[in-house]
Amino acid sequence: MKHFKAIDRALFGWGSPVTFGVVRIVTASLALINFLMIAIDFDAWFTERGFIPLWHATKWAAMGDNVPRINLLGTTTDSRVTMAVYALCCVACLFTAIGLWTRLSSIVMFVLIVSLHHRAPDILHSGDTLMRQMAFFVMIAPSGAACSIDRLLALWKGKASQILPMVSIWPQRLMQFQVTIVYFTTVWHKWGGTHWRDGTATWFVPQLHEFDRFPVPAFFDQQPFVAITTYSTLLIELGIAFLAYAKPLRKWVLLAGVALHAGIEYRFNIPLFSFVMCSSYLAFYDGEEFSAWAKRIGMKLKFARITVEMPQGNSLSSKGAATLGALDFLGVVNFGQGDGDCWVATGTRGAIKNPYLAVLKRCPGVWVYFLAPGAWRRLMDRSLEPGPSPIPAKSAAEVVNS
Repeated sequence: MKHFKAIDRALFGWGSPVTFGVVRIVTASLALINFLMIAIDFDAWFTERGFIPLWHATKWAAMGDNVPRINLLGTTTDSRVTMAVYALCCVACLFTAIGLWTRLSSIVMFVLIVSLHHRAPDILHSGDTLMRQMAFFVMIAPSGAACSIDRLLALWKGKASQILPMVSIWPQRLMQFQVTIVYFTTVWHKWGGTHWRDGTATWFVPQLHEFDRFPVPAFFDQQPFVAITTYSTLLIELGIAFLAYAKPLRKWVLLAGVALHAGIEYRFNIPLFSFVMCSSYLAFYDGEEFSAWAKRIGMKLKFARITVEMPQGNSLSSKGAATLGALDFLGVVNFGQGDGDCWVATGTRGAIKNPYLAVLKRCPGVWVYFLAPGAWRRLMDRSLEPGPSPIPAKSAAEVVNS
């Protein structure tokens, strides 16, 4: 019975939502970059004037078992409608990445990604397929509970606790299972082929010169190196499928996967394939681990630490401290009482810095405000309330906890 309870906790337990936030940011950002890259050839892939007219996409969708497919563009040949859907998808990807109206924007992102992929199926690779799957998991997960503008707004309005909520980690397990399925089925199908068994498969791939990117030494395409890369590819993929669940081995098998895909990215022009594959590895780390890494990194960034003095007669409000504390997840900004009429920022060597820009540069959670620096200035100013604070210089997170 104990074993069943342990399995139940592992699959359906509760944990930090930080992993969902990180996966959401990376997945939506890669999707946005992907569509911005394809936009250069929009006419070629998504209009009747291009290589994939609607009849061709419809014929492709009808192949096989005739399973119904999500495709909002399955009945229109008007390029203006397609362009509007394309632009809306990019906006949904952006909003999902920054975590604004996360639930709605992630649903729109998933539906439109699937629609656009089914509208132009011939340009897809397996990385695009995994991107769709990860977008689905982002949609069903509590992806806006951390690392999102939604959370910042909730903190500012006093509708959220400074302590991150515990959420169901079942969607994270689904992400992990998806990665396992991808790599195990890859090995399964490869092992059914002659060239993967006889150790020559990685010789044939570079002969597809339309995928050439950067040159490699000649011995890469000669034995015994071809056999080494062939069998090591199978071993790495099989290792990721099963050994990534074991924490003592997780780092090493995932690093091997990163090395494998780094080689693919260097040699072959398969847009964003390796990035999408490696981004899925994030699902194997708990939210608590991401938070612990952020704290350790912040402790090592001593040169980046600054002390920000508030205008005389002011202190951080509870909502201001909560919001600034969530943004400064590295903990490198300390807030203290000042004796001047405005904000003052001082570096570790005593150098005076622009307080708004100094905080903006040091807090990754604030970087979205680079798009609207005036908004960041207003947020800092509105984080103040009248009255001196007896609390010495502390980070915003420490102010919250004190």
